[in-house]
Order: sequence, then C-alpha cells, then structure tokens
Amino acid sequence: MLFTLLLQTILYAQNTPTVIELFTSQGCSSCPPADALLEEIKSTYGENVITLSYHVDYWDYIGWKDPFATKGFTQKQYTYAEKFRSRSVYTPQAVINGRSHYTGSDRTTIYNVLNSKNSISQPIALTISEAKQNGNTVSVDYKIATTNTANELTFVVTINEKVTQVKRGENRNRTLKNTHIVVAEQTLHRYATNGQILLQLPDWIQPTDQLSIVAYATKSNVGIIDAVTASL
Repeated sequence: MLFTLLLQTILYAQNTPTVIELFTSQGCSSCPPADALLEEIKSTYGENVITLSYHVDYWDYIGWKDPFATKGFTQKQYTYAEKFRSRSVYTPQAVINGRSHYTGSDRTTIYNVLNSKNSISQPIALTISEAKQNGNTVSVDYKIATTNTANELTFVVTINEKVTQVKRGENRNRTLKNTHIVVAEQTLHRYATNGQILLQLPDWIQPTDQLSIVAYATKSNVGIIDAVTASL
C-alpha cells in the first residue's frame, strides 16, 4: 500500500500525463497479463496516465481473428520498430511517451518507468474544446498554443471496456477483458492553432459503449510532448 501511494504521489507531481500505448492481440497467449496490467495502471494513476490499447492483426492467422485489430495499428507498431531500430515487432509491447518500449507484461519495469521523470519538456497547451458523436462520425474541436513545436497531432477514439469469449487460437475457451481499446485514429501533419477533425467509428460500435477522445502531440526524435483526454 505504501509503495503504491508513493508511486501515485511522484506521478501526480507531473504537469502532463504519461501516455502508454500497448500493442496487443487476443490471439497472443502472452497478452492477457499485459492487458490486465494496463487496466491496473489506469486504475492506480487515473488521469495522470493515458492508456491506449492497439490491437494488431498479425496473430489472426492462428485461428482467432481479433475483432479490434487493424492493419493500420500493425503498421503503427512497425513505425515504432523503425524508430527504435528493432528488427521485428512483438506482443505485448508497451511504448511509453513514444520514447521507449518494454515488454507489456513487465510490471516491475513499467512501474519503475512511471516512477521516473516523464515530464513533458515542450508542452503546446493542447486542449479539446468540444467533442461530438453523430452516428459513426466523431468530431473533435481542438486548440493549441503554438504550431512551432510538434510535428504531428494524433486524435484517437477509445472504448472503455469490452469482454470477448475467445473460441479459437492460443486463448481459446478464455474470456478476455480489454480496456481503452483504440477503435479510430487520425494524424495531422499540418494543422492550425485551432481546428476540427472527423473520425469514423467502425460499424460494430454499440450505443452502450463508453467512448473517450485522446489527443496527443509528437515531436520528431523526441516523442509525445503533450496529451489530453476527454469523455465523449
């Protein structure tokens, strides 16, 4: 209990949230512990950590097609592999602030990273002024203080939680719970200090699904330099 409170106190001192991107798959037997750890971290740190779960599709061939996986998320992981000069990709992989990566189920290491200095050195005062859903389209109005720092702005829609009965593959006959699942994403390479972006949701989204918006700014050769989240 004391250890957890100490971690919370140190992380709460930061001015901006830490962003954890977990690359995972329902077809990977090593991934459920990482999925559970991601949920634990969010429960422990609340708004001080933004958790994103990206489901990749290269495990689908084993026999279970992950309903949340896309080729785009797989490509995103390969882009990180190039940045980190890795020869291959793997799951579960946790990328923290777009700067470093770790085995997604390595609880001790990830908590140590969260306990270290992760403050943003060049925030751009990124804010979400309004977010609306109209059918399968989500509109997000944003504002920033300057366009001179970040190279990209990325906008994400997540589902808070989904439970799946897996019938085949490495996790066959298991009930898996996934949280903070990315279901839509778009990146702007050119942008103004205020604007609007539209994101398209997949057709299987249900009215009861709890959705959130995440926006983060990235600077080349640095990583994520600012991030914000809002409920939809």
